[in-house]
Amino acid sequence: MKANFYLLGLGLILFACGSNKSEPAELPDAEINMWKIDQDSTGNLVMQKTIAPEMDTLTAENIISYLNNNNPSVKLDYVKTSGDTLFLKIADANYLTQQMGSSGSTVYMAEVVYNFTELPGIRLVSFDFQEGDHAQPGIYTRESFKDN
Repeated sequence: MKANFYLLGLGLILFACGSNKSEPAELPDAEINMWKIDQDSTGNLVMQKTIAPEMDTLTAENIISYLNNNNPSVKLDYVKTSGDTLFLKIADANYLTQQMGSSGSTVYMAEVVYNFTELPGIRLVSFDFQEGDHAQPGIYTRESFKDN
């Protein structure tokens, strides 16, 4: 008798859980914000978040596409992610290291680091490129740009 009661109760619970046929509410598209970095008149970096309407999800591939579209003279390539570090390569870094000047390359690298460290779990960005007069490869964090 107890077994029949439990089976009947279980059946009612399953029926009640499965009978909701209403469609889930559609959520509005989330806005993706990207960092835009400039310098003020004293040379200090100014960090500002801006909406990236062309981006629908925050992924390494989308960030690379966004940065490469905004800076066509410097082409970033994704290498890998390991732990909390994202690895990037710039095959031809001549524009970054020789033509942007020290301020321009600092702004560019800060923008790359700030945007990639928006990804969950990423704290460090490793740049691989041929060193030049205005930029050096290496591992950078947001703190790398705090005093600029």
